[in-house]
Amino acid sequence: MYHFSKVVAASFDDAIALVTEALRQQGLGILTEIDVQAAFKKKLDVDFRRYKILGACHPQVAYAMLQTDDKAGVLYPCNVVVQEHTDGRVEVSAVDPLAMFLMIHSPQAKEIALDASQKMQAVMAQLPEAALVAA
Repeated sequence: MYHFSKVVAASFDDAIALVTEALRQQGLGILTEIDVQAAFKKKLDVDFRRYKILGACHPQVAYAMLQTDDKAGVLYPCNVVVQEHTDGRVEVSAVDPLAMFLMIHSPQAKEIALDASQKMQAVMAQLPEAALVAA
């Protein structure tokens, strides 16, 4: 699996705030924010659901990985997606840094990526999971 995902018990805007805070608590900041809905409307004149990509980075992890492999920056940032499905469910998905950095064949890179993966899993664990509704 290349990502962690969960449907959250929050509105779209609240999910953005919750993700931002959870990232901050794990030492990650948001470097980029892409509003896919707005971009598709502007560039393609199509309507799309609410969908934001947050480009997160942990400075110490990024620095350590670049010390291991100076080309590792092509894999940055670690993206987190918040999307609102047509049925109103809000889902958060985050890249698994371990899967992302497996392309770098180095024991040090694997160790750094494992640490980053654990941080991202901790972010996801902080988010309130939506209760399953019986049909």
